[in-house]
Amino acid sequence: MIAQYDVKVGDKVYSLKYNNKALRMLEKTFEMSISKLGEKMQGDVGINELTEIFRIGLLHQMPDVTIEQTDEIIDEIGLPKASEAIAKAFELAFGGQEQEGVKKQKN
Repeated sequence: MIAQYDVKVGDKVYSLKYNNKALRMLEKTFEMSISKLGEKMQGDVGINELTEIFRIGLLHQMPDVTIEQTDEIIDEIGLPKASEAIAKAFELAFGGQEQEGVKKQKN
C-alpha cells in the first residue's frame, strides 16, 4: 500500500503519490536511479527538476496534467510547500510514518 501526501489550498486538494509507476518514470526522465535522484534532491535541485518531480507525483490523480498546469499549482501553494510536499511524499513511498495530510490508499 502506497500512501499519498495531500496538499490543501483553500478548497482544492492536490495529492502527490510516488508509486512504482511514478518512480520508474522519474528514473527514465532524469536518467538516474531513484537513490541518486534522492541524493540530488537533498542538495542541488533546479526549478525545472522540482516542477517535473511534482508533476509526476500528481499523475495518479491528474493523468493528463501538463507542466504548465503544474507551474500554476506550484505558484498557488508556493515553492517551499511544494518542496516539502515532495519530500514527505517520497518519505511515504519508502515506508515513512503516517503523518498529517497523509491518506493511505490501496493500489
